[in-house]
Amino acid sequence: DINVCILENYPECSNPRLFYIIPYFCGQHPRCREPGEWALERAKLNVNENFLLVGILEELEDVLLLLERFLPHYFKDVLSIYKNPEHRKLGNLTVTVKKTVPSPEAIQILYQRMRYEYEFYYYVKEQFHLLKRKFGLKSHIRKSRPRPEFFIPSPLETEEPMDDEEDDEKWLEDIYKR
Repeated sequence: DINVCILENYPECSNPRLFYIIPYFCGQHPRCREPGEWALERAKLNVNENFLLVGILEELEDVLLLLERFLPHYFKDVLSIYKNPEHRKLGNLTVTVKKTVPSPEAIQILYQRMRYEYEFYYYVKEQFHLLKRKFGLKSHIRKSRPRPEFFIPSPLETEEPMDDEEDDEKWLEDIYKR
């Protein structure tokens, strides 16, 4: 099971080069393939400079709402399409068999092994929440599991729209000029 795999350091669960998302956002530089601060910071910089929106799967409906707002020509009615029962049937064709929850010890080891990945995830999540706040989008999701205190400080929460004088359309124009 997953606990044995992690705690007994099976190769598929303990590879020190376990590096999933950061290399894709970091780029083609050889250092982007090495887990570390350099690749993490480069990935963060690329998210800020080269992407209109990077969403998170747990808040997919909010991602779709923002995409519709930013790119209405491509994403018109995307949320209603996503919520359509016919579409839902297509997305639920796979099931995990004998799914087990990792033990707290196994989770702590994974957090330590994947610390840069987790830090990047929480950075992207924070940026996504800031963007949602900027456009007055309140979350309609249930609270996610709190992250362990031994890892990274808590992210900003999306509660109320930001009081910002800047016009939304001007902000989008600036994004497109990049």
